[in-house]
Amino acid sequence: MCGLRAVSLISVIFFTCGSVAAVGGNNFWYPEEQPVATTKPSFPGNGYNNYGSQPANGGLPTNAGHITYTRDTNFGGQSANGNLPPNGGPTYRSETNFGGQSANGGLPANGGLPANGGLPANRAQLPYGTPTHIGQTIYRSQSNYGSQQRYNVKPRQPEYKCIEGNRQYDCVFYDVHIDKQTQDVYFGFEDITLNNQKNVTFKNSTMRKLPAALLASFRQVELLNLNDLQIEEIDTNAFAYGHTIQELYMGFNAIRYLPPYVFQNVPLLTVLALERNDLTSLPRGIFHNTPKLSVLSMSNNNLERIEDDTFQATTALQYLQLSSNRLTHADLSLIPSLFHVNVSYNLLSTLAIPIDVKELDASHNSINVVRGPVNVELAILKLQHNNLTDTAWLLNYPGLVDVDLSYNQLEKIMYHHFVKMQRLERLYVSNNHLVALDLYGRPIPTLKVLDLSHNHLLHVERNQPQFDRLEYLYLDHNSIVTLKLSTHHTLNTLTLSHNDWDCNSLRALFRNVAQPVVDDADQHCKIDYQLEHGLCCKESDKPYLDRLLQYIALSSVLEKQQRAQGRCSATDTINSAQSLSHYITQQGDVPLQGNEQLEAEVNELRDEVQKLANEQIQQEQLLQGLHAEIDTNLRRYRLPKDGLARSSDNLNKVFTHLKERHAFKLGETQARRTEADAKQKETEDLEQENIALEKQLDNKRAKQAELRQETLLKRQKVKQLEAKKNRNPDTRRVTK
Repeated sequence: MCGLRAVSLISVIFFTCGSVAAVGGNNFWYPEEQPVATTKPSFPGNGYNNYGSQPANGGLPTNAGHITYTRDTNFGGQSANGNLPPNGGPTYRSETNFGGQSANGGLPANGGLPANGGLPANRAQLPYGTPTHIGQTIYRSQSNYGSQQRYNVKPRQPEYKCIEGNRQYDCVFYDVHIDKQTQDVYFGFEDITLNNQKNVTFKNSTMRKLPAALLASFRQVELLNLNDLQIEEIDTNAFAYGHTIQELYMGFNAIRYLPPYVFQNVPLLTVLALERNDLTSLPRGIFHNTPKLSVLSMSNNNLERIEDDTFQATTALQYLQLSSNRLTHADLSLIPSLFHVNVSYNLLSTLAIPIDVKELDASHNSINVVRGPVNVELAILKLQHNNLTDTAWLLNYPGLVDVDLSYNQLEKIMYHHFVKMQRLERLYVSNNHLVALDLYGRPIPTLKVLDLSHNHLLHVERNQPQFDRLEYLYLDHNSIVTLKLSTHHTLNTLTLSHNDWDCNSLRALFRNVAQPVVDDADQHCKIDYQLEHGLCCKESDKPYLDRLLQYIALSSVLEKQQRAQGRCSATDTINSAQSLSHYITQQGDVPLQGNEQLEAEVNELRDEVQKLANEQIQQEQLLQGLHAEIDTNLRRYRLPKDGLARSSDNLNKVFTHLKERHAFKLGETQARRTEADAKQKETEDLEQENIALEKQLDNKRAKQAELRQETLLKRQKVKQLEAKKNRNPDTRRVTK
């Protein structure tokens, strides 16, 4: 540290202790008070933010005619002061030039833009997409006399640095907490050349607003994971330095709005994840500068509409995920590069299929129109739970392999809609209103699975050529009377329950069909019906005539009941028509007024229908949850899953396994209980034996006590005799 204290009253005094520019005036400098400021993104200096190419003295004149000494570090071939004029005085610089280029790279100062972006000095904000001079060191002093205020650089706060993570991330930020009011946030090192990490993520952090400072410091990021940070707002300049980002993940947040052109400076972006946010719309032009975007996920938001020009510039987009939104319009045919699309669980009424898409899921919508150019690449199409009424549009997609049209409004399936199908293997049309099936004219040669369950089919015998080629055929829950199959059929699974079978037809059918192939059975039969091979059937010589007469009889009974109640009376109908005509004649040209009560009832009915529709959706979601639970239990108990079988069959496997397991546990428990009973009996026997032995021991102890008492008496008697002997001298002599 320089130990020199100096007082200058002349215009300029130069000290050689470091690179210092002393501006003329009365200056008193002390070693501990020398102001030093280093410009960086959003770094506050002199109470303001220094961005871009600003003069080193904050825009103040340099006392024209005096000499200013500066030392600038030049990055990218630009001069440190943005090539501004030296304010009339000579300037001496020691510049470091990288790459052998001139100080400004041969370009006009500031790229032809005015200094500070045209704003006043020291008050300029970061121009959108304009880099700052990082690493430029500025030394300045202010006079400190009288009422003059000395301005020092504010401290940086808060400041976050990352640590090296795992193989996937080389930069992990921990415990970062930023709210909407947080300002002057800094990330990484002051020297941004040290912030060269490419894969960045956050752990245990919250970031209510995504600041611009993150990528202003980390300018080489290729993968940025911002998932689950509770982000609500994105700074307009958050991605101003995101020109290297390729993968960006911002899912599981609370983003409601994307700023216009927020991705303008992210031209290399290939993967963008915005699922599970609160987005309701997309700004126009938001993807106009992301030509390499190939994967986009915006599921589980509140998007209502995708404008036609939204993806006009994304010529590489292949995977698009828009499920679980509120979309009423999305023209997918305007995105010809799509490969995989999911727009399920929306409110679409029209589906426009792209020209090269291979897998498309548009289930759970309100689609009644399917359009688009001919697509020979489309292989998987899921359109269950919609409002389709015909299948003529299938002619445009001859390469289909898997088609799901269940839960629609279809009434007939005709072979000429499938004549171009050369790869179709699975066709699901259950839960429709089918009354006619015509696949006998030209069977689909590659079809293996056909699901016709839960419809209104009555006569299907002519489709035997198609049925014989199948491996899985589901005909349950219809009104089928007769069915024929040849002896060389290839069926592995066949469902026949809940139909109106003729017994003779069933007997003939089971001569050609082995019982294990039939995968279901009826439990209870109606009056006049009986069980035959586990299925309810009715004996009749002419089955179809019998059913027709039965239907006519039921219709006649119903009509008679209605007439008896006056609802079908011809007299009442004529009287009502005459009354209406008379009323109209009297009213003349006066228009009829609407019945407010009727309108109220209609509105109430509409509300009820909407409630029922919502309840149906909830029940379907619950059913899907049950299916997932069944799959979980299959994996838990390591049971094989039959992908073509119904969920109830897989559930029966789980129940059967649990019953067998329960029986095994019961048997094992019984064996253990028997063993325990034997041990208990053995213990009781040992206890009885122990009691007997204790009694014997007590007896022996009593006898031992008696012997001891007797011995004691004997000893006393012996002692008495010895004492008597000792008292008699004659006896003592004889004894000796």
